[in-house]
This record gives sequence, C-alpha cells and structure tokens, in this order.
Amino acid sequence: MDEMKQFIQFKLGLNDYAVEMSCVREIIKPVKVIDLLGAPEFVQGIAKVRDGVVTIVDLRKKFEIEPTDEGEARIMIFESDKETERVGLWVDDVVEILESNSLEKIPNIIHQGTIKEIIKTKDNIIPVLDVAQLFSNEVLTWLNSDNGENNVRRNLL
Repeated sequence: MDEMKQFIQFKLGLNDYAVEMSCVREIIKPVKVIDLLGAPEFVQGIAKVRDGVVTIVDLRKKFEIEPTDEGEARIMIFESDKETERVGLWVDDVVEILESNSLEKIPNIIHQGTIKEIIKTKDNIIPVLDVAQLFSNEVLTWLNSDNGENNVRRNLL
C-alpha cells in the first residue's frame, strides 16, 4: 500500500487544486500588496508578512482563470530554502485538508514543472501543484515566455 500523504485542497476560480501540506508554511488572510515595476503580470507584488517580505503570485492571471466570489480568498505561504525568497500563492478559497494514498502519475503532455501528481477521490480528480518546481527559475521563465502561452492553460488543467 502506498504511503498516506496530506494535502491542502484549494480553489483557483471554480477548479480544485492541491499542494502537499508539508511545503506550506502558513495560510493567511489577504494583506496589502505593493506592485513591483517590471514584474510579470501574474506576480501581484510583494507584501510584508510578519518580519519578512513575501512575493505574491496569482496563477489565475497567468492561466486566465476567472476569480470566483465563492469562499474566502487566502494566501498560502510556502517554505523555502532561502528566507529571502518566500512565495505566497493567492487562492480563491482553502477547501480542506485531504489525506490520500490514491495518487496517479501525471500524463506526459503536462509540463513537469506545473503538476506533480493527481489525487483521485470518490467523485473527483485534483491536480497537485509541484511547488518546488513551480517557483523555480526555469519554470518561472517558461511561465513568463510567449512560447508557452497557448500551452500553459491546457497544461495546468
């Protein structure tokens, strides 16, 4: 039997996604975000959180996902090897903590830096974002390129 893992399930628009619970440092209510000149459109800006600065990313902008009024917006702040490079992901709602060992490998057509695996539930499938790769320099370059623009939306779903 596969090892049981814990995930945080959240919404981007009307769709559910998840991240491994172990990579989330904290979940906070939205805070004031300062725009960064020259940043890609999907980078909302920076915010002061406790004693540090966090870069806030909104993947809805990059993948053209319509925000929803359902739920309560949150910012998930991720663990990082470097204290100066903390990233917060803006989400439309945090749904629940899931425990699952029913995981599927991702199809080869999906960009390897976006989705790590897929959780199978009784009624649904939930893509698990690969946080370690999603915010790496290589993937950020890919996300920001015109080359991958048309493929990005398909690859996240």
